[in-house]
Amino acid sequence: MLRTVVSLMLAISCASAQAVASDEQAVKDTLAAYEDAWSRHDPEAVASFYYEPELRVSKGGPNVRPTRTEQKVFFAGFLPSLIERGYSDSAWESLEVRLLDDQTAIASGVIVRHRAHDTVLERVAVTYALRSTPDGWKIFMSATHAPDSALHFR
Repeated sequence: MLRTVVSLMLAISCASAQAVASDEQAVKDTLAAYEDAWSRHDPEAVASFYYEPELRVSKGGPNVRPTRTEQKVFFAGFLPSLIERGYSDSAWESLEVRLLDDQTAIASGVIVRHRAHDTVLERVAVTYALRSTPDGWKIFMSATHAPDSALHFR
């Protein structure tokens, strides 16, 4: 009897750990697809990764973008300015994810933005809060900061 109970508890624990790992990977996959949208220079696709309202925190302070239209307008203005600086594409250098519950995750890492010919334009850290929706994981908070301040989870 005790052996059966212990086996059942281990099976439940393993299944739970597998579900967490699967959800964490889904968040990572979402953020990889998000960076692909940036690399395609597609502001509408970039905006589609957000849950509205969205809170953006930067050196200038917090800014709320309450609608998808405002998301599109922001990215349609920001992306060309980045391209003018030489931006070609971007990729995650590091990315860590922590599930807070079955619907909420925190992700933090370093993105490398490249120029043409794979030279580095800049490295930036970004921390996101995401929510699981019927349409997949969506960003509802983002903060850009120095690469050495990216969050690391134990």
